[in-house]
Amino acid sequence: MLISELAKLSGVTTRSLRYYDQIGILRPQKNSSGYRIYNHSHFERLQIIVFYKDLGIDLATINNLLSYDTVNYEKFLAVQKNKLTNKINKQ
Repeated sequence: MLISELAKLSGVTTRSLRYYDQIGILRPQKNSSGYRIYNHSHFERLQIIVFYKDLGIDLATINNLLSYDTVNYEKFLAVQKNKLTNKINKQ
């Protein structure tokens, strides 16, 4: 699918998708005309990125998480919960 189709399907802007490509967190294939081509695995990865962003996790950390084959998500989410709790308590 093209970038506009992925944007519509996912609710993520085309600008964000281009930025994710630029920083290497979501790398689509490009056709002979230079158009970004996304497939189902890109959509799944994007959903993970959106999930983490909704939790307040920065893109550098998300990129790190996605680079590992296995992640202890329970431990990671517990750490994130503590960070968010501390942030709320400071307000």
